Amino acid sequence: MDFPVRNIDLSNEDEEAVKMVSDTGGREGDGANRIIDSEGRNELLQKEFHLSEPLIKSRNIRKRVLEKSGRAFTKSIHSNDPWMKTVLTTKERALDVIFMPWLICTINAVIWTILIKLNKDEFIINLQTTQSLYNLVLTTALAFLMVFRINRAALRWWDTRTMWGSIVAVSRVLTICILEHVNHSPKIRDEAISWQAAFILSTKQLMRDDKSFNREEMAGFVGLNEQDITSMQSSNHSCLYALASIRHTLNSAFKITDETPAAVGFGYASTMRMLEKHLDTLNTMVGGLERIKATPLPIVVVTHLRTFLLIYLLSMPIFYGHIIGWGTIPAISLISYMLLEIDGAATELECPFQKRPNHLAMELYCINALNKIQDLYIENAQRKIDSRISHA
Repeated sequence: MDFPVRNIDLSNEDEEAVKMVSDTGGREGDGANRIIDSEGRNELLQKEFHLSEPLIKSRNIRKRVLEKSGRAFTKSIHSNDPWMKTVLTTKERALDVIFMPWLICTINAVIWTILIKLNKDEFIINLQTTQSLYNLVLTTALAFLMVFRINRAALRWWDTRTMWGSIVAVSRVLTICILEHVNHSPKIRDEAISWQAAFILSTKQLMRDDKSFNREEMAGFVGLNEQDITSMQSSNHSCLYALASIRHTLNSAFKITDETPAAVGFGYASTMRMLEKHLDTLNTMVGGLERIKATPLPIVVVTHLRTFLLIYLLSMPIFYGHIIGWGTIPAISLISYMLLEIDGAATELECPFQKRPNHLAMELYCINALNKIQDLYIENAQRKIDSRISHA
């Protein structure tokens, strides 16, 4: 297969990446070196770095597909946006989570206000004798419960974000190690790199209980064929299948036989142990994500909070309706929204793996991880080719 790197119709960004690999760069040297620099690069790319051209050509495809899938995050407002922009937003407030209890509280306020207006003397409650108990039992208890719930949910959200950050970071380190230590077997190296991309994307799909796999999301990682992707999809745990495939692929590059020299075997074993540590870290991070996904906050906490929150909001018109009058309806509606939104925010943060504005932007994490793998691969190709040319 020929690699016509100079003739690819790409964006300016991709042309720069191609040029980084294939351009002669005007290096100093004798005429023989310049001939090798001009004529030998594409041959070396074809022979040893098969992923270079497909990755460069497919970078924008991956980005476009993943950004389209994650448009709930790319088109949403973020907390570091301008102040008024964050105040006036509606989509990011998760109104669908609290709409039904808010509606019940508002309708209840309307009913009680009408009853109090029609039978004013019969619904007057002496606040002096009841307000202290009311505030102590409901207001204070609810405050503690709501602070606890939102704090636990925010901590779970941040833990999942940290784990995803570790997956991206470790994938970079593993890529560097594979490129440095498996260059003696280009086919195995490219297969391991491709399985690593499949692992990152399968983590996203696993967290959403989605068995489908869009092949365009890992466009350019041609080290895998359709059978490999199908086998991963049909497995019970796609992430573990991808990790096992990386391990199996790398093991074939460092296979030790009876004929392997002792020094070489020792080096192979040491390298494999190092690579195993990174694979174990990736496995641990996926396990952490699964643990959070499968273990919501204990139901007793949520049930207790929501029960007494509803009692508190439904009883407010009885205590304050004769004082505020018709203003009870908008006042209770606003207070209900404010308090219910705290529980709604906690619900959003508790298991943040779906395509919602407040959930993890996993598509963007995948774009970042796959682009860094590509960059490392291209830089490694340039470095190795420069080394070959300089010693030619």
